Amino acid sequence: MIWYTMQPYELMFPEEGNEQTMQNVILYNDVPVLVERTGDETKIVQVLSTDPSHFLLEECQPGMVLRNF
Repeated sequence: MIWYTMQPYELMFPEEGNEQTMQNVILYNDVPVLVERTGDETKIVQVLSTDPSHFLLEECQPGMVLRNF
């Protein structure tokens, strides 16, 4: 079977025994981003904007942990 999807591999085939993670799309500094919440930590997974300048912002890079969110 072949799946054509934009979903990341981890979302389609979650690992068993892994702690519960939750992914949401939010606006952070007016930039749409996909974030992953694990326990009390919120981390940027992907920038979803179509504006090329948003990918150059240092505060919206994948892997950044969001404080006070």
